[in-house]
Parts: sequence; structure tokens; C-alpha cells
Amino acid sequence: MEHAKLKPLMDDPDYYTKTFHVFAKRSENIEILAKWEDKFLPGVVERLVERLPSDSTVRMLGIGSGSGEVDSSMAAMIRARFKAVHNTVIEPAASQLDMYRKLIADGKEQFAGIDFELHQDTLDEYRRKLSETGVHPKYHFICAIHSVYYVDDLIDTIRYLHDCLEDGGMLLIVIISDTSGTWRFWQRYTRFQDKNSPYMCTRDLRDVFNANGIPFTVIRQPSHFIDITSCFDHDSEEGNLLVDFLSQVCDLRGSVTQEVHQEVLDYLGSAECSERKDDGTVLFNDDWDAIIVQKFVM
Repeated sequence: MEHAKLKPLMDDPDYYTKTFHVFAKRSENIEILAKWEDKFLPGVVERLVERLPSDSTVRMLGIGSGSGEVDSSMAAMIRARFKAVHNTVIEPAASQLDMYRKLIADGKEQFAGIDFELHQDTLDEYRRKLSETGVHPKYHFICAIHSVYYVDDLIDTIRYLHDCLEDGGMLLIVIISDTSGTWRFWQRYTRFQDKNSPYMCTRDLRDVFNANGIPFTVIRQPSHFIDITSCFDHDSEEGNLLVDFLSQVCDLRGSVTQEVHQEVLDYLGSAECSERKDDGTVLFNDDWDAIIVQKFVM
């Protein structure tokens, strides 16, 4: 039996950052997203170009932007077609924002014409602060890359983000697919989840958009596998951090019995979630989808 209280990973943003960077290194997450950007984001930008004059200042909102590699690249791609970009960034982890600031400082030429406004908040915290001031900003482009898992209320959040779009504005959400190993693992271990932030996948977003009459497009990322072999080495710090990230629990190994921890490892390595190679390498299925919405005011 697990301890009475498992600590959700997002309750410790800096520890989350530590586990995420191990995951990102093993999954080549940044590189995969960058390649996706190069292929698909120009089409998103073209839709903005069709709606806005070239001398516009495009207002962009990044949610859970992390250390900024992906979001800042998007901002630069948009800036190349418009006069300026004002990029509001929401990220709860101080260590991630420090890396984002360094990225901006090191890329002054690349980010010319882009004004970065960084906030150490979750989206829900940021919304509450705006509500207190009576300000309701609108954006031409909103991106939430693997971050909507942590909102308090998905339906309310989607309605809010859609309302925050200018006419013709674009919303991009990246989320795990409903056929991925990640989703199968989360479904198997729902008892690990934070009851305030239930696990979700593409299907949940489709349901919300359909229920609210919001048209959307889903772009499936081709099969994406990450090397989780180190998870099965009990002496590997990297492996334990990977398990914590995948389970979304701080120190899972120290928080459950040996039997439960072994059960988790067995399921992670099973055909439900992973592929095993002849050399012993275990490759975890981490497929994800990009969902794109463009708002039109009738």
C-alpha cells in the first residue's frame, strides 16, 4: 500500500524542472518540437498573416514555457513576418525562468523586436491576478506545450483561452495522444494522480472543443520513443528521476512499497507502454498531438 499522501510533482516546481530536464534529454523533446515547428508552424504564421497587417505588434502568450527554447523560437518565427512581438510568458518554476532570461540575453540579435514579459505563475495564479486588476488581455497567438495537464479546470481553461484570442487568433496546445504509452500508464495508475489535476490526453481536449462548438485541427506527431532503460537500474539517479516524471510523483520509489514500485517498473517496460530491443534497451512510447484552433468572431 502507498503512503497516505503522495506528493504531486507540480507541488515542487524546481524538482519538476530537475525531472523534466532528464526526460527532455532522454526524449530529445526540444529537438523533436523544434523539427515540428519548422514543418508546421509556418502554416500557423501564414494564417496570422492573412488576418493582420505586417506592421502589427503580435501579442503572444506562452503557458508553462519552461526554459524558453521552443516558445522563443516561435516568437522569432512570428516576428520575421510582423513589425514586433510582445510575448507574455507564464512559468511557475523560478529555475526555468532564470534559464529563459539567459536565453533572451544570449540571443539579443535573434530576438530583436520581441518584448518578453516573464511571470513566475501557473496559469490559474496569473488569471487570478488579472481578475483582481480587472484587466482582460487579448492575444493573437497562445501556445500551451505539455502544460494543460496542470490546470485546475480544463473546461473552464479552454473557454478562457478561447475568449482571450483576438478575432483570427490562433491557439496551439500540445498534449499526449490517447494511444501513447504515457496515457496507458497514467490510466493504469490513476491512484497516483493529484485529484485537483486529473490526467488528460487528446481525447479530453477533443471532447471539450466539441462540447463548446469550437472547431479545431489535430496534427498527430509520428511515433516517438524515448530510452527509459535507466529506469530499471535501481542505482541510477537518472532512472529514478525519469520514473518520477512519468508518474508525476515526487520520489515515487521512496513513497510506495517495493512491491508497488516493482509493479510500476514492470508495467512501464511492458508491451502496453514500451518496446524492448534485443540488446536490452527499453523504448517508451511518448506519442503526442498538436491541436490548433483559430478563432473567428461571427
